[in-house]
Amino acid sequence: MQLNSTEISELIKQRIAQFNVVSEAHNEGTIVSVSDGVIRIHGLADCMQGEMISLPGNRYAIALNLERECGSATYPDIL
Repeated sequence: MQLNSTEISELIKQRIAQFNVVSEAHNEGTIVSVSDGVIRIHGLADCMQGEMISLPGNRYAIALNLERECGSATYPDIL
């Protein structure tokens, strides 16, 4: 089957028109250290004090000290 350039162009236009993109914004940081129930996290620029922070393994922590580059969060059940 031979396709000419017009048919190819129309196929591409149809695919682009049907393409649906869903995007979500995430603010992610990197856990730098864990000690005595306190987690140091680098890169949480938009975090606020008292905010719940989602951690790996479907766990959560509470933001405490928010420095410019690295914040701290409490996580009482670190094992």
